[in-house]
Amino acid sequence: MTIVGAADPSVGLGGFLTGGGHSPLGSLHGMAVDNILELSLVTPTGDIITASPCRNSDIFWAVRGGGGATFGVLVNATLRAYPVPTIALARFEFNSSLVEATSNSNNAFYAAAASVIADMPTLYSKGLAGYFSLMPISTPNDSLPQMNFAFLIYLLNGPLGQLQGALDPIMSRLNTTPELTTSITTQYVPNYLGFQSSFFVADKVGNNRLTVSRLWDEEAVAKKSGVEQTLRKFSSQMLQGTCVSGEGVRNKSSDDSALNPVWRRTVVEMMSGIPYPLGADASKRDNTMTQADMLSTALSEQAPNMGTYSNEAWIHQADFRKAFWGEHYARLLAIKRRIDPKGVFWCQWCVGAEDWMLSDDGALCKA
Repeated sequence: MTIVGAADPSVGLGGFLTGGGHSPLGSLHGMAVDNILELSLVTPTGDIITASPCRNSDIFWAVRGGGGATFGVLVNATLRAYPVPTIALARFEFNSSLVEATSNSNNAFYAAAASVIADMPTLYSKGLAGYFSLMPISTPNDSLPQMNFAFLIYLLNGPLGQLQGALDPIMSRLNTTPELTTSITTQYVPNYLGFQSSFFVADKVGNNRLTVSRLWDEEAVAKKSGVEQTLRKFSSQMLQGTCVSGEGVRNKSSDDSALNPVWRRTVVEMMSGIPYPLGADASKRDNTMTQADMLSTALSEQAPNMGTYSNEAWIHQADFRKAFWGEHYARLLAIKRRIDPKGVFWCQWCVGAEDWMLSDDGALCKA
């Protein structure tokens, strides 16, 4: 049996569950919060309670997607388990040629990348999901770098032929674009656990990088010219796309949990980490912060009516309450104030942050 868990084995279960929890199994079974049957937590008053659809249902609703460090200390959770699925998978990638980068401004590359991203709603309808990345693979002097687009895409509980058939139109298009070099490999894995251990490794910790992200819907990915322009702004670092929504996420009710409702129409989570050197001086850090803010804005402008996954968000996200929780924020705040009127649990970007003020000397004062 398996549960809806994270792709990265270093992800902590508590934050994963309370933040929402996207998963490689999402296209089949939804988000992690969709699969919590019951949980226990220590409340701000020190009581240990059980929350479920039948007991403390408002807290059960709030904790599932309302974020950690807010409503209590999570002690345990009972999760729905499923039979281990099989996996049909493909790894395809394409690179821009040197001539494409130096003489054509990578026009064909970015057009191809935008087209693949625009294909995701169709691929979801055929049961596919996956993860892609764009990154530079050369360091030019006076021109744009050669770029790489790589996609790990898979089909849960389906035959390899079905996966290949869904990808054939895309590969045909890429293979007839002379400015690109393409490749694809396919594989059938009879056990999901083998897939997980082979293709997902723990992220390194202690990195100096600033995360920016945005959830894009079908309207956003369909605007190919805007997608191309946005992708170009990330030509100096990796940009990742998490495409694990599909029918499993979309078919769940937006009101059953505190998860931001925009997740139910998300096609891809676009995310990047902007690095800066260990020990960088204040000027370098400030420049990196400015760059991250500009890139965060670029991702948001492509999908202005969407939001951001709170677990993978820019720390200076504008209007974070709307971005993280959307229309659910008012109810979350009411629950927070009722069960934690003294503000025992607080963080700067959590539900109820506005009830306290962090002063310059580090003191936390009632607003």
